[in-house]
Amino acid sequence: MVAVGVDYYPEHWGKEQWDQDIALMARTGVKAVRIAEFAWSRLEPREGEFDFAWLDDVVDRLSGNGLKIILCTPTNSAPVWLYRRYGETLQVERTGRRADTGIRGHRCLSSPVFRRFAGRIVGLLAERYGRRPALIGWQIDNELEANHCNCPHCAAGFRAFLREKYGEIGALNRAWGNDVWSGDFADFEEINTPLGDKYDYGWLNPSYMLDYERFASRSTAGFIRFQRDIIRKYSPGKPVTTNACFSARTPDYYRIFGDLDVAAYDNYPSLYKQGERSNPQQAFVLDLVRGYKRSNFWILEQMSGSFGCWAPISPAPRPGMIAGYAMQAVARGANLVMHFRWRTAARGAEMFCHGLLDHSGVPGRRFREFAEFCAQINALNIPEDAALKSKVALLYSYEQEHAFKIQKMSEGFTYRRQAELLHRAYMSLGVNVDVIEETAGLSGYAVVLVPAHFVADDAVVRKLERFVRSGGTVVVTARSGVKDPYNACLTRELPGPFAKLCGVLVDEYDPIGAGSAALSTPEGKKYAATCWCDILTPQTAEVWAAYDSEFYKGRAAAVRNRFGKGRAYYLGTVGDDALYRDLAVETLAAAGIPHGGVLPPGFEISVRENEGCEFTFIFNNDGEARDLRYGKETLRFKPFEVKVTRRPPTRSPCP
Repeated sequence: MVAVGVDYYPEHWGKEQWDQDIALMARTGVKAVRIAEFAWSRLEPREGEFDFAWLDDVVDRLSGNGLKIILCTPTNSAPVWLYRRYGETLQVERTGRRADTGIRGHRCLSSPVFRRFAGRIVGLLAERYGRRPALIGWQIDNELEANHCNCPHCAAGFRAFLREKYGEIGALNRAWGNDVWSGDFADFEEINTPLGDKYDYGWLNPSYMLDYERFASRSTAGFIRFQRDIIRKYSPGKPVTTNACFSARTPDYYRIFGDLDVAAYDNYPSLYKQGERSNPQQAFVLDLVRGYKRSNFWILEQMSGSFGCWAPISPAPRPGMIAGYAMQAVARGANLVMHFRWRTAARGAEMFCHGLLDHSGVPGRRFREFAEFCAQINALNIPEDAALKSKVALLYSYEQEHAFKIQKMSEGFTYRRQAELLHRAYMSLGVNVDVIEETAGLSGYAVVLVPAHFVADDAVVRKLERFVRSGGTVVVTARSGVKDPYNACLTRELPGPFAKLCGVLVDEYDPIGAGSAALSTPEGKKYAATCWCDILTPQTAEVWAAYDSEFYKGRAAAVRNRFGKGRAYYLGTVGDDALYRDLAVETLAAAGIPHGGVLPPGFEISVRENEGCEFTFIFNNDGEARDLRYGKETLRFKPFEVKVTRRPPTRSPCP
């Protein structure tokens, strides 16, 4: 069944506190506890000297109270003695200097010396605890980023990656366009990782940078496989994962989770500033995580209070937020939601990353809300195999995201925003959307959304052509088909390989940034556009919307094209919500996908089902109490409330 858990750091507290905490966890309805992610120095205080007695004690107390355990490998924060004695295990930063100790995550993931010590502690943990009945899974490391280390070992690895890909240096020079700025290499040995304390994507060769990002993700994936294989040797059958997060160095999570048993994420919805009322992007993030393995997932850290460490302390969660955003995660496919953290730390950098219990340890408003959430989840008995079923897919790619970060298009234009705008439109109609890898299969889908396929993959284009030819509907947005797989511009008319499918050519474009333009449809609907304006010349397509302003007034801004048995749309601008919503309504109708009409802003509906049961979640993602007309009823929602209905869709009874 779907369960609630907490993150606990027993090494931060005296033993006299453990029994009190564990008893309260059990009474509150907590089912699982995550431990040991930063405990290496307590487990191996000196090189080769190990102390597992305290962890044995904690594991015994947790399991004795009926609590399940997720055990973490503590490799994110190695002991100081390791870095002092083996300096080559520290990352080399952009400046060329080794990282300073005292923070976390400053180890080189590919260092053979670091892997020797990491492999030893992971192996000992897996051998000691791997077959415990209370153990339900493993978390590798913590919030891993793409390995942007610049040490000699990583630089050699980057060169080996390039040799494998290109074979000979001339092929690399041609693919990267190194004749620009006299950048030709005579040998692979001349290539280094990108260094420089004024390092800036904008001044470096985009082809070089995209290959470096590919290598950095591959390096992180290799570190994860290294630990996974050790764990599986001693702990067969126990799920292995890691906890994803988004950062400036986000790796390719499709590659990462392809090697693991279940996807997992650290879920910290934005805590609003004064005057803000909702967070519409969070549903997209959760759908993205579900798409890593196209399956239900885990939340290994869930927001429990104000966050303060790398920035000023955020506002406190408003009443309803803790339960509401936790239930939203369940609604979108989470089978386990673990709140970070049980007790707020009294020492260290994260002492103002607030947990469920404040520094006093006295249960307050946030804890009471968490306890109510535990009771609600435990009463619902949601089966783990109850899943979201979608007829709409959105193709996503971390390579595209990196390419847009390497070369920004216009003010306000980001890859993530293009995806979120499309996703939000379909979600506003109560329609589930799967966010999946660009290379994934399309079987079972009727509508496929393709935001800004900047670095064109001919295999993806051919797949989309087959999909539309057989009756599917595709929506392609601006800045698609611009580059080749080496991140160099294609020397053909835009939208490049999408021109035939979409039946259109881009005559010119206007990167208007923060400016605006007016649009209208032949039926007289009006929209606003911003960021980017492709000026289109239809070939076989018909005009869906045209510009009403600027020097291209009257020219096509969006088109619709018949292709085989299906339709392809090309949207050449960044519109307002009304434009995407109307486009969603039309494409759903063409695909025969029913919906319940446009939801009021802030409301979300999702459905999880299996053969025996169907759970409908309605979320008021808003800081105000509101009414919703649903079927024949008018439902009253408190701020951030989620209402859940359960019914059997088949003859099988609900649990």
